[in-house]
Amino acid sequence: MSVESLHKTRVAQAHAEVGRTEVSRPVALTLTAVFLTTIAAVPITQAWVDHGVLRVAKDTTATAPGRVDGRSPIARVIDGNRQVLAAIRRFTDRLDTDSVLARHLRPAVQLLLTERLGAGNERVYTGRDDWLYYAIDVQHVVGRGFLDPGQLARRAASGDSLFEAAVPDPRPALRAFNDALARRGITLVLVPTPVKPSIHPEQLGVRASLAPVRNVSFSQFADEMRAAGMLLFDPAPLLANLGALGDAAYLARDTHWRPDAVAAVAQALARFLEREIPLPERAPVSLDARLARVSNRGDIVGLLDLPAGWSPYPVETVEVRRILTADGRPWRGDPTADVLLLGDSFANIFSLEAMGWGTAAGLAEHLSFALGRPVDRLVQNANGAFASRAALARELARGRDRLAGKRVVVYQFATRELTHGDWRLVDLDPPRPTLASTVLTPEPGQVLTVQGRVRQLTRAPRPGTVPYRDHIISVDLVEIDTGGAAVTDSEALVYLSSMEDNVWTAAASLIVGQTITLTLRPWAEVAPELDGITRTELIEGNVVFAEPWWGELATPPLEPP
Repeated sequence: MSVESLHKTRVAQAHAEVGRTEVSRPVALTLTAVFLTTIAAVPITQAWVDHGVLRVAKDTTATAPGRVDGRSPIARVIDGNRQVLAAIRRFTDRLDTDSVLARHLRPAVQLLLTERLGAGNERVYTGRDDWLYYAIDVQHVVGRGFLDPGQLARRAASGDSLFEAAVPDPRPALRAFNDALARRGITLVLVPTPVKPSIHPEQLGVRASLAPVRNVSFSQFADEMRAAGMLLFDPAPLLANLGALGDAAYLARDTHWRPDAVAAVAQALARFLEREIPLPERAPVSLDARLARVSNRGDIVGLLDLPAGWSPYPVETVEVRRILTADGRPWRGDPTADVLLLGDSFANIFSLEAMGWGTAAGLAEHLSFALGRPVDRLVQNANGAFASRAALARELARGRDRLAGKRVVVYQFATRELTHGDWRLVDLDPPRPTLASTVLTPEPGQVLTVQGRVRQLTRAPRPGTVPYRDHIISVDLVEIDTGGAAVTDSEALVYLSSMEDNVWTAAASLIVGQTITLTLRPWAEVAPELDGITRTELIEGNVVFAEPWWGELATPPLEPP
């Protein structure tokens, strides 16, 4: 028999056997029952262990007063559908984060995969010599150009019923920002900060001599920004040179740069500003740099979701130079300075205590030290594409002109934002809102214990899905009772801690319509320590322009009626 005939015979035999495959009814029912039991085991087990997991579904019928009244039936249906989708998402997020299997099985499996096979997960790529990389950073470097028309179109169409699509093109937002500053006589300086794979590709198997490795659209972006009249300070060559000299510019298991790299970039940026922008003469500030040692495992280790207290990776110890005033106090930003730094976590690292790498040793501190003059600072982790610009706009809308007396605004953002960020337009000249007299405005030193109802709120990310271990949500609190009867039209903007050390707090489970009791104090009193933590802001209603409070839940939240 020829080979071809033999092949045809075997194919015919296989088809015949498959065609005659029979499964008895008892076997089919048993297999179906096993399948359904398997997929239902996680929610059923969690509901039996923790009845509270089902509570999030009650938000499906709660609506915010003032948002539905007077709206068309179609708008009401769409709004209700969004609330159902949001409740489903919160329910699945809680199962994925807090279920018994998620808490106990997944970390153990990940430890085995990481320790034995050197494997990461969908958020972490493992490199040589115990180096870890944030997956989004690698995707930014090696992915399609962020200015590619097809890529821009795909991102612009990526929204759904629950979330609006991000604005993918950074150029219109940056041009508008530059124009708004220019009308005030202020020069904008862009500082696109390269992510770790750009400077240290060698731990991923790429020749170190190729550093800095860029997204293919970066050169076009830089040329267009300069052509539009913006100054652009590119720290990548300096950082790549540090790596070429054998001194790592980035932390091995963190997304951010090392202290020496921060100091070197601050020095070079100071020289760039002095060369390009004529700053007025002023008496130099007296600052001192003192060495300190700090240790941490790094934010990427947290993304692996390993068992608590078990890690195949050692802590990393670095030496930071803390910038202190003449009387020994940690450096603080000066709102009267003529230089304003807007930035993200690359500016916050070594400044914000919650990040675990020490304080008073970040980019703003070292820039002030290098310039010998005060620097103002508005910095927030995550969302570098819009968060610091939005923070500046809120300051202006609330009557605090952070641009008064400024000559230059330094806008630092991680280059990953060019690929993954939301480059929404931010209006620096909004009409000043008129707040109702019933809006609670904090006064210095004031502490209140109140009860109120949640009208709207923002959401915290799922623990382990972002590099930042802490998060703050915003709540629109209404019908506030300060000890007597609740005032129907009363309202307050409250910030609450929703995630601490990668664990959701009680505030992360709040839903629209709940009545909560909490202690309030002025946000301004805690802002120096907390303002840099990732925070999601409300976007609807005049309450977004109110002076915020810092809240702490005093009792377990009450169920909505």
